[in-house]
Amino acid sequence: MGHNETISEEMIQSQAWKFYFLVVAWPLYLFILPYVYARFNMLTTLFMLSLGVYLFTWLLCLMHECWHKYTPNIPNDILYNIFSYMLLTDPQLYRLVHGHHHSNVNTWEDTEFHPLGNINNIHLRRIYNFLEIALGIIFTFGIIMHILSRHPNYKSKYKRSTRIISILMWILFYGGVGCLSASVFNLNFYQIIIPFLLTFWLGSVVIHHDQLIEHGNLIVQGDYHERNIASRNLKDNTIFEKLFHLLTHGDTREHVLHHTMVTVYLRPFPGKVAMPADAVYISLKEYTGILWQMVRQ
Repeated sequence: MGHNETISEEMIQSQAWKFYFLVVAWPLYLFILPYVYARFNMLTTLFMLSLGVYLFTWLLCLMHECWHKYTPNIPNDILYNIFSYMLLTDPQLYRLVHGHHHSNVNTWEDTEFHPLGNINNIHLRRIYNFLEIALGIIFTFGIIMHILSRHPNYKSKYKRSTRIISILMWILFYGGVGCLSASVFNLNFYQIIIPFLLTFWLGSVVIHHDQLIEHGNLIVQGDYHERNIASRNLKDNTIFEKLFHLLTHGDTREHVLHHTMVTVYLRPFPGKVAMPADAVYISLKEYTGILWQMVRQ
């Protein structure tokens, strides 16, 4: 049975509400967060690790799906830009590099995952990998943002005006939400900025470990099919694996299908399409071994 028989157009269009919901839910979370932090201090970490991380990873998942234009009945380009600004990133960054992630997956030429390519100096590579593990996409996106205007594959398409607009949008959005929260709840600057930064760091780390489960420390010498099929999928056996799938919206559950059937919207519909017979599954325990290799290789 083909995917057309298992995932209907109606099922795909029924996902539209999630995009609009998140446009409202994320600012509302940020508005309430400083008050919760002022009231409960570091206990707020539990609030951030649950709702905050859940919404942050959802933002990146839906931004990615807007890039692919999987849901036809929404304004994908507009929502893509909105989600990019909410994630404090320049929309042109992901717009330029993500296509090469698919064509160069699991190679050093994948700028999205390896913005500096193969770092030959073992000590610098260990430091880079440690920062990537500890800081998440804050680190990798920061590197990409720094090199994009000079990278031979992207410099002709890179626009400084888009970067300036992005910075203004970040200030407008986060400054506006922060000032409104401070005014309503009578909070000071630190009560606003600290929970904002903690939420971003936690969300950044979790979503990047989602990506590292799929592609971390994975360089494949092979053709396009061999490189795609090597993309990893997280098992769903232990309570920690189930919790990780919940926090990351099942992104790692059947990730190989996103590469072997890139034009099909699959993430919200697990089990609807059969996995390849040679799909690679790993556990969280096995993933810790991959992380150890990254800082010791």
